[in-house]
Amino acid sequence: MRKASSRRSSILPLSIKNRVQTELPALVALTAIGEPWFSAQHQSDLLAVALVVREMAPEDSLQAQCAVELQGLCEKEITADCKVMIALNLAECLPWLQVQPNSRIQRALSAILAKHVLVAA
Repeated sequence: MRKASSRRSSILPLSIKNRVQTELPALVALTAIGEPWFSAQHQSDLLAVALVVREMAPEDSLQAQCAVELQGLCEKEITADCKVMIALNLAECLPWLQVQPNSRIQRALSAILAKHVLVAA
């Protein structure tokens, strides 16, 4: 008979490992680029992936480089011309993010929040 696990499961504030809540918004945002219905929310969905991967990935890794480029693309006006570059960088970031432990993602989210709260204060 198995013992009941006393280990508490981690609840992520942004549900970063939930593909419907992270990958889908980023992919919808990618689809929206160049369309009249592209919004600031779409841009934020892409930027969120870039920030989390940038916080977590080793500095000299391909994922970190793609996250830096994705963040740069998302911090300016996004046009249809950027779509391919955003797609290529997103294709490297999302699969890598999905295999990361919840605890690491939670720490990255906390670190990002702390940096932005300190900057805003």
